[in-house]
Amino acid sequence: MKNLSRWSIVFAVIGTAAFGCYFVNPKAFDFLIFGFGSLLLGLILSFGAMFKNEKGKTKFLAVAVFFLFGFFLVWNEPFQVIRLLTWMRN
Repeated sequence: MKNLSRWSIVFAVIGTAAFGCYFVNPKAFDFLIFGFGSLLLGLILSFGAMFKNEKGKTKFLAVAVFFLFGFFLVWNEPFQVIRLLTWMRN
């Protein structure tokens, strides 16, 4: 496991923790923004690890977590995705 794989896992864990904090306290929208940003950064680093052909299967973890939490967020609160994308646009 090389550096990109490690960093992608670190950002996936940080993003997961932020999403968990958001679901505990739904009025704190900042956790959702921080969690989505961390998961997105982990996704980018994971794709970088795939591009460099790093050994191991842990490089796929951040991609799986990103899509899993994205699906979970859309399933539970679909309007939060619109709110998040509007915030990112501005």
